[in-house]
Amino acid sequence: MCLMQPRTILDNPVPTQNVIAELQELSGNDVSAKETAIVSGLYDPGAEINDLAKSAYGMFLSQNALYFNLYPSVARMEQDLVGAALTLLRGDGSSCGNITSGGTESIMLAVKSARDTARQTRPEVTKPRIVLPITAHPAFHKAAHYLGIETVVTKVDPTGFRADLSDFEAALDDQTILAVGSAPNYSHGTVDPISEMSELARSKGILFHVDGCVGGLYLSYMRRLGLRDKPFDFSLPGVTSISVDLHKYGYAPKNASLVLYRNRALRQAAWFINSSTTEYAVINPTVQSSRTSGPIAAAWAVMRHLGHTGYEAMVERCQATTTKVLKEVGQVRDVDVLADPEMCIFTLASDTLNIFEIDDAMRQLGWMLTPQFACGGGPENVHVSVHDGVLDRMTRFAPDLERSAAQLKQNGSAVDEVKIRQTLASLAGQPIEQMLGTLMPMAGLTGPNLPEQLAPMNTILNHLPAEMRDAALGLYLSATR
Repeated sequence: MCLMQPRTILDNPVPTQNVIAELQELSGNDVSAKETAIVSGLYDPGAEINDLAKSAYGMFLSQNALYFNLYPSVARMEQDLVGAALTLLRGDGSSCGNITSGGTESIMLAVKSARDTARQTRPEVTKPRIVLPITAHPAFHKAAHYLGIETVVTKVDPTGFRADLSDFEAALDDQTILAVGSAPNYSHGTVDPISEMSELARSKGILFHVDGCVGGLYLSYMRRLGLRDKPFDFSLPGVTSISVDLHKYGYAPKNASLVLYRNRALRQAAWFINSSTTEYAVINPTVQSSRTSGPIAAAWAVMRHLGHTGYEAMVERCQATTTKVLKEVGQVRDVDVLADPEMCIFTLASDTLNIFEIDDAMRQLGWMLTPQFACGGGPENVHVSVHDGVLDRMTRFAPDLERSAAQLKQNGSAVDEVKIRQTLASLAGQPIEQMLGTLMPMAGLTGPNLPEQLAPMNTILNHLPAEMRDAALGLYLSATR
């Protein structure tokens, strides 16, 4: 494997203007939101709000949020952000929360809260478990890995990709410390039956977390607009914690998320406090200790500027555009929308064409989607997130998708799946390191950078079992980064 060699940047001092010029040159190959319609992983509120966020971020760049005693303004902004989210998610006077660096950290804290609460209140738990549908975010598995907890994965409806209640209920046992539902799941944009799931958990004395990272704010504004009425928040007595990202459909810059708890006892179980060393007393409500206050200020500024009216207008625009696009995509031959998405995110699949090749073709036309592997009974697909920053370009989406699918059907696939399956069968039983030696050239991986056409790589990965796929990705990225 070819390694990406680091450059020496400390040899000689470089003037400020030269450093800026180098940074501009380095970013020359980065994806530009102005030139590419990024409909996955980026949530763009437009130039005016971005400029406001940058100014606020810069104002508080140097303030360390660890020292809330030195910077009461930062503590106040955090309280304001938590309060705003709790208003939307219908918390009560006992509800509380903290700002984090992202959904993964919010989820990790919710899992730690559940684990430590069980340690204090449920002595019968010796092998703590989390029960979650296969559509739940990988961050739960990461948290379980870090915190020494077992995950029990349950089935979903194969057409709607919502949690199967029977399988979910059967998995809840006396070792379950936390159950999880998504509002919505990121992969398909559908919401689990949160009301039923949370009540099942509550009836068994099990905490229940709602992953609202992508939809917590958005779905709340849909409710306020009369576009959706199914509850998923603290209005349900069984919901004990919620994660909600401000840097997704809150349109704040990275890194800003919230973890919200039904009461202060649950929040305190997530904290880490230590005064038993020669160092200063450490009081960490989140995983991080020292952290810039920039994201807190930026999120506060964006929410203060937009207010309910601004967010409602954005959600209304996004939903209207998404509804129109889904109707248009429904007319595209050889491509299907999976499930019945409940907000402005959805996935596309194909029974007749290689969806990863469609992804490549769409990228050539200026669209940045996210490929997802076949899993849980669902096919391989590509993910789309509609946001305010791409609404003016979404009129092109269905025509470009039609063009991409038609060209692929006319020209035929350049990915030989029969050969891939035969090669994988011949490599069965070999160590993953040896398998990579054969598979990497087939995938176009001949150096540290990804090839222009990703379909061969994604198709090979799609045919690997998940554990082997994870190992292959880890080995490749470890060697090339």
